[in-house]
Amino acid sequence: MNRRDMLMTAGAAMITTPGLARGGWDTAKLKQAAELMEGWIADGRVQGASILVTQGQKSFARNFGTAKGTEPIFLLASISKPMTAAAVMTLVDAGELSLDDVAVKFFPAFTGEGRETITLRNLLTHTGGLPDMLADDEMLREHQAPLSVYRDGALKAPLKFKPNTSYSYSSMGILLASEIAEKITDKPIADLVEERIFKPLRMHRTSFGLRGRARSATVPSQPAPAMTEAGKLSWQTWNWNSDYWRGLGAPWGGALGPASDIARFYDEFLGKRGRVLKPATAELMATNQSPPGVKASGLGFDLPPAVGTVLTGPRTFGHNGSTGTLSWADPDTGTICVVLTTLYEPAVRPHPTHLVSDIVAEAVKT
Repeated sequence: MNRRDMLMTAGAAMITTPGLARGGWDTAKLKQAAELMEGWIADGRVQGASILVTQGQKSFARNFGTAKGTEPIFLLASISKPMTAAAVMTLVDAGELSLDDVAVKFFPAFTGEGRETITLRNLLTHTGGLPDMLADDEMLREHQAPLSVYRDGALKAPLKFKPNTSYSYSSMGILLASEIAEKITDKPIADLVEERIFKPLRMHRTSFGLRGRARSATVPSQPAPAMTEAGKLSWQTWNWNSDYWRGLGAPWGGALGPASDIARFYDEFLGKRGRVLKPATAELMATNQSPPGVKASGLGFDLPPAVGTVLTGPRTFGHNGSTGTLSWADPDTGTICVVLTTLYEPAVRPHPTHLVSDIVAEAVKT
């Protein structure tokens, strides 16, 4: 198959959302989105990409460039975060954990600067004051630190503000939420998310880290610059394509998977099917859980205007990723949109993922 005409296999029918198709479906405009991405591939700015749009029984899918096969595996970056949150929320459903539980209950040394008040809800909504990355992040990667070292750093990291008073995007908050789940279940987060999310939703090609898969079976990301001079010298040992990073399985950004599996995941929340979470819990994750006056955030999910476009509905939820990945689901039209690329997100403005997303939103609007 050539990249222009490549379609997903018959499995695409399994990820559609019967009964939720309420928007439009302009196939010509969806092809225009694919042609736009084809242009970025042709001139070399993007090396590989996937587009998948589903709405009810309808599905539009294309793969491009280095994204070979019917379900090419990308480094999903922060699309991992709602997957981690969903695994954590299975414990809430089971009564083993509460969103109002304070993190210090599980980490007794997590004190000072108001840390004692940080709840699981704060960790999942980026309202706890924790940083996104640790100050020595590049050094940790250079030394191939395990997740436990990142955890220890997060527990000691200076807070950016008084907990529950503001919003600041925090990968370390998601990490600590996953560590709480590990303490309760005595299972690594990679095992927990596979057992409780991926297997029930038939996301058979998605994993946190390589999990025995060959690195060559995944689509390489294009180079992203290191942030420090020291990092630039060691970048080859810890970049997104290294064995270390692809194997780490970071709960904030280490998932590897295809567009079709992301759609399967979003379908659980769009249809509130109850396969992994109670419908009310799925609804909770995809609606605002931030304190009044603070930027809206779901539990692991981003909300408008951080995701979707001006044409998607106010109930849209999703997440994007720094490796050049974008995803959203719009309950108003029953649409799921996934755009995965190899071009890191800050490389260009506007990024092709957003350009494609805008055309998709136009194609499916009511």
